[in-house]
Amino acid sequence: MSLDYNLFNIIILFGAIQGFILCIFLNQKRNTNPQSVNFFLLFLFSLAFFNLIYALLDMDLFKYYRPLHMFPFPYKWLIGPGFYFYIKYQFPAPADKPVYHRREWYLLAPAVVYLFLRTYWFSIAVKENSYRITQVVVESNFFRIHEYFFLFFTLYMGIASLRFLNKNKDRVTSKSAPALNWLSQFSRVFIGITFIDILLYTFDLVMHSGIETFGFYYATLIINAAFIYWIGFRGFTRSHLFFNRFKYAGDGSGVTASDISVKLEQCILEKKVYLNPNFSLSDLSRELGITPKELSKHINDTLGMNFSEYINMHRVEEVKQLMASEDASKYTLVSLSEKAGFSSKSSFNAAFKKITGMTPTAYKKKISEQ
Repeated sequence: MSLDYNLFNIIILFGAIQGFILCIFLNQKRNTNPQSVNFFLLFLFSLAFFNLIYALLDMDLFKYYRPLHMFPFPYKWLIGPGFYFYIKYQFPAPADKPVYHRREWYLLAPAVVYLFLRTYWFSIAVKENSYRITQVVVESNFFRIHEYFFLFFTLYMGIASLRFLNKNKDRVTSKSAPALNWLSQFSRVFIGITFIDILLYTFDLVMHSGIETFGFYYATLIINAAFIYWIGFRGFTRSHLFFNRFKYAGDGSGVTASDISVKLEQCILEKKVYLNPNFSLSDLSRELGITPKELSKHINDTLGMNFSEYINMHRVEEVKQLMASEDASKYTLVSLSEKAGFSSKSSFNAAFKKITGMTPTAYKKKISEQ
């Protein structure tokens, strides 16, 4: 058997083999979260199969059986949905609802349609045992258009995965932060690689008068191989981060209003979290192990104010203590407000007057006369 080997297609082939080995290894994690593992394996297997097909194509293996050019597996269209559902199945579903929306299964529709197309073309190739149908499809510019649709669809899936993560990460308990950080990093790398692939493919078409060459695929598939090796390294060293069953803060925890009040007082009086000008409702909810919605409702129900009013109340009290200290004369009012966590002079003045009924200047003058 005479094959056309070169350094590039060997690297690409070994990337595919590494992907298949990693699929076998990570399949052992099925007990953690079977659905998430299944979709991750779909994503990784499809990515590895992508490399395998083009490595064998470049080695000219398909000359021994011509219909393999039209092998009926829509691997490209399964990479994006596999990644998206891998991410999504790690989060709990809303009460009495599936983790996925019914319409989200339409994300698999392109793969199904392409499967039927490839099966039809493959049957013709098998019957004729020739490249004819492949040549017809190539000359129709179908593959060129298909490549752009596939790349932008995959980019959309990566962005949708990251948006879903960002939307839900604040609702998850703080102890899940390492796994969330990994998934966010994974999503960003996936998006970045897909965007680079789009640029490479566009550059290839521009440089070769609208005709795609294998030069584009060499670059893309070597990047894929590096991506697979990176996933493999993380998979073998930190596989516990890959598959999770996240719980939303407060789910089934039995946390009472009294518990929240105690923890809230501890954060405010002992940790003085309000001194951080960028401290947010989400930050405080993570500290307390509840959702932002639960915290907001608790502050409103028990204290009769919203989060901003509550935090500013403590900042104003901090400023009042600083004004009464011996070192107060060394600082301007703006400096004191910044030390207390206010981010601007206007917000400080407005909050101070709303809470005390006096301007900061009037209040400082009043206590200096006492």
